[in-house]
Amino acid sequence: MSKVHSQTSLSDIIGEDFGPYRLIRRLGVGGMAETYEAIRRGPSGFAQHVCLKLVLPFFRDNEDFVRLFEREARLAAKLRHSNIVGVIDFGEIDGTPYMALELVDGADLRVLLDAQDGARLPHDLVALFGHDLAAALEHAHAPGAGRDADGSEIDAIVHRDISPGNVLVSRRGEVLLSDFGVAKAISGTSRKQSAVKGKVPYMSPEQLRAEPLDGRADLFALGVVLFEALGGQRPYDGAHDPATIMLTLSGDHPPLHGLAPDAPPELCGVIESLLRPDRDERPENASVLIDLLDEFVPSQRARRKVGKLVAQCRAAEDRISAEDALALAAAAKVTDPLPRQSETGSQQTGGAPSIAGATPLGSQGPPSGAQTRRGFGRTLAGTLLIAGVVAAGAIALWSAEPATVQVDAERDSSANDALDKTDGKTDGETQSKTDEATDDAEQAAAAPSVDAAGPAQPIATPPRPARLTVVVFPWGKVWVNGKPYGLAPLKNEPLKPGRYKISAGQESPFKTQTIRLRPGQRKTLDFDLTK
Repeated sequence: MSKVHSQTSLSDIIGEDFGPYRLIRRLGVGGMAETYEAIRRGPSGFAQHVCLKLVLPFFRDNEDFVRLFEREARLAAKLRHSNIVGVIDFGEIDGTPYMALELVDGADLRVLLDAQDGARLPHDLVALFGHDLAAALEHAHAPGAGRDADGSEIDAIVHRDISPGNVLVSRRGEVLLSDFGVAKAISGTSRKQSAVKGKVPYMSPEQLRAEPLDGRADLFALGVVLFEALGGQRPYDGAHDPATIMLTLSGDHPPLHGLAPDAPPELCGVIESLLRPDRDERPENASVLIDLLDEFVPSQRARRKVGKLVAQCRAAEDRISAEDALALAAAAKVTDPLPRQSETGSQQTGGAPSIAGATPLGSQGPPSGAQTRRGFGRTLAGTLLIAGVVAAGAIALWSAEPATVQVDAERDSSANDALDKTDGKTDGETQSKTDEATDDAEQAAAAPSVDAAGPAQPIATPPRPARLTVVVFPWGKVWVNGKPYGLAPLKNEPLKPGRYKISAGQESPFKTQTIRLRPGQRKTLDFDLTK
């Protein structure tokens, strides 16, 4: 069986074939799928770079997830528009559902905003973004987009999850809407109550109340995105989700013109009109919004300005990633988890092109775990060679075992024995005092020893890493020893043997499990945030 179809490390399948696709690099991972840059091969030397979206191994046998994935593909495939990321192909190969999407060379809006002073864009570019996204919604909301599963004609496709992470911006200044993973087809014969799906700060009041939706729910979310891009903050942003929901339902937000005094008051008024709690008071549809924004849209030269911002953002992020890799490689011991995502939940993709289908797409950030471990091992080996303290045999022994990340793990054997009695306890439960002990002798043995009067002493073989998998339902982030680690699911993450507190939540840690990892152990943790 191909590695693509088995539950191996995410980096193990790079270079593997998946049907007609050759996997080139991993781009990101979302709640139910992972994405790769791939080359699609065909007759007579045909080749096309695409974003390949694969259902995660955890969910390939889950009929509900597979059905949702296939439904996303069917809906997105109905849409053909210059401001919507296109579906090229979808299906199933050897039991793995997949979707091939247009590959966008650029960054998502979240990354672009984070790179700007004050996390905001000039008002002319915000108007351009709003105009392009309104055009995408005009197409998606138009009647006659196709037929639903029951054969009834679709009146509209409502995205339901518009956020900066789902807005892609190319190096040429193109603005595209991506990720129809929770989109809903609205037919004339079926307007059932909608399930609450999406990201709370961008959800309309009717969506939060689980009422039937129409295109005005997407206009509300677009209003939040434009408000944030112009004002540097979201209009409804409470200390936690319940507080944000209450603000959204009340319509209580700071005046946009006060946050962006250099912007035309009329443009601020158009954006604020999208945020009204009563949808009947918002613009009737995306076509009306396009007309309202027409007078504020700059010339096409502005697209070159957008493309330049994207290129600068990508270059800066790539430079930061390289500097971080060198800093990590220079350390003989890594004691903190690698930052895997920003506070906003953007996926880190190490400089890869933006794509659709992974939440947050095209984000740049610190190097991936595999990249950092490889860089760490290479740099450390080089340092030891220069110092003349590592024999060739010791180098071979070191490189045979992958370098791993240690996150303040307690490695004292007596502490680990005591932990056996407390495995699985949550925060607040008493832990043995031996949990605080560290084994200085083991640390000294693991470091190279140099005798000025003689040859270098042998290096102790590092312990085999443990592998941790974390699944969070329905979605969430992971914290290791209280520090942000990444967006779930995590798969076969290498950690030093020892004790860890693994937490899961969305905006902050919500549930915690304390575990002990032994050398070579593989462990899976499941968190259900709905209970």
